[in-house]
Amino acid sequence: MNCKEIIKEYLVQNGFDGLHNEAECGCELDDLIPCYENCSQCRPGYKIVPPSNVDCDYDFYICEDKEDRPWEI
Repeated sequence: MNCKEIIKEYLVQNGFDGLHNEAECGCELDDLIPCYENCSQCRPGYKIVPPSNVDCDYDFYICEDKEDRPWEI
């Protein structure tokens, strides 16, 4: 088992949807750490999909809280 597999197992077992960090980076479980960068600053998070009537930069966000609405900032 490698580090990526250990991280993914932890996320799944604890109900998280992926990872995110302060640099507005986020990745889902199905495409975990696609950047191949150092993920030591990444934290577990939940996938938030913006409403279809909102113009956003991203199709989804990985946020610390399930109630976060980053497109409103």
